[in-house]
Amino acid sequence: MSKKSLILVIIQFVCFAFFALAGNLFVANNYWLLFQILGIVIGIWGVLTMKMGNFNIQPEVKHHAEMVTSGPYKIIRNPMYTGLLLFFGISVFLNFNLDSLVYSIIRIVVFIILFVIFVLKINMEEKFLAIKFGTVYAAYKQKTYKIVPYLF
Repeated sequence: MSKKSLILVIIQFVCFAFFALAGNLFVANNYWLLFQILGIVIGIWGVLTMKMGNFNIQPEVKHHAEMVTSGPYKIIRNPMYTGLLLFFGISVFLNFNLDSLVYSIIRIVVFIILFVIFVLKINMEEKFLAIKFGTVYAAYKQKTYKIVPYLF
């Protein structure tokens, strides 16, 4: 793992720890809770489709990695990140509280940092995937979205 990858992974897990320790992970509204559950399902679906041998928390691609284009990967290239952003994003924005404005703003800032870390990791990983899988990966990128279907 490169130094840059290590730093990105550490920051990612610090953000996760912040949200876990800060509380208010789940929203009280049942409709939005369903979207949080959807985020969890998308993330788990991504992990199960990827299979543990391919799964990697760092952007560098494993030597024996296989390209996965089934399941959620038919539409989005990073369903695990999509699921996490959906889960935490709903938590952050629906638990925004004017009575504790500083706390709410800190949560938004941490969420933005997490989003930026994911984008940086994705950009690094895509360079490695392009090297490993060449034109096959380039064609796959043309048919899919990074994180959000039909947007990004």
